[in-house]
Amino acid sequence: MISVITWDAGFRESYHTVDYFSRQTLNRNQFEFIWADYYSTIKPELKEKIRAMGNGRTFCFNGEGRWHLGRCLNAAIRECKGDLIVIPDGDIVVGEDFLEEVVRCHEKYQDLVLYFRRWDELKPDTSTQKIDLSRLMNDCILTNPTNYGGCLTLSKKAFNYVNGYEEHLLFSEAGANGMELYTRLKNAGFPIMWHPTYKIYHPWHDGTSPKDSEYLQQLDLQKLLIKNRDLNIDYLADLNVIDINAQAHINNGSFPQNRVSFVQKLKKILLD
Repeated sequence: MISVITWDAGFRESYHTVDYFSRQTLNRNQFEFIWADYYSTIKPELKEKIRAMGNGRTFCFNGEGRWHLGRCLNAAIRECKGDLIVIPDGDIVVGEDFLEEVVRCHEKYQDLVLYFRRWDELKPDTSTQKIDLSRLMNDCILTNPTNYGGCLTLSKKAFNYVNGYEEHLLFSEAGANGMELYTRLKNAGFPIMWHPTYKIYHPWHDGTSPKDSEYLQQLDLQKLLIKNRDLNIDYLADLNVIDINAQAHINNGSFPQNRVSFVQKLKKILLD
């Protein structure tokens, strides 16, 4: 059984990803589709679209405050049925044979961790263009050859071995969650492959824009931590703990909710 688990925090502008996974040529009895939302509300039109799939369901983490991809996905994966996990971004477009290709790769290579490169659409002349695979195949370009969040597939056993996504507040909201997980999977010795030919596509949308300075500062801090973990090969992840050295400086794991003061305090901890 395959579990396809995508995520949201109430901000998705389109639900086309559901449509493309509902068109898969792989038998529907072989996979389930889960739409996981960090908060507690899923729009009725999305619920109906997923219900119509026949093998789809929704999951609500019922979180509060700043959304957290890792906490949401970890909880959904704990409840999923599949031995093989597919984690696509919530706004990608894939071909109808996508899941068949995932199965083929994992049958060929034992313990494989498989990534798919995401090809991005630049801002179109009009935002009213229909999201269509054939158009995206012509219009999209490769802008980031190592976008870890485009789509990841791996066994549930491998995911659990490294303790899943990081759940610390440092990795809340947008950031380098995917790179951090990749680092631990690599250090744990799992064979990693970026699919050499199969492309997935990301339509442009209003949220596809440069991030603010606070976001970039937090991202830099995440990458600093990831570099430290890259050098600490035995580190798998202790949920809610930044790392062994930093933990001694943390008072009950609580940090300011204000992003600026939060980043400044963590930077001091990691650089001391």
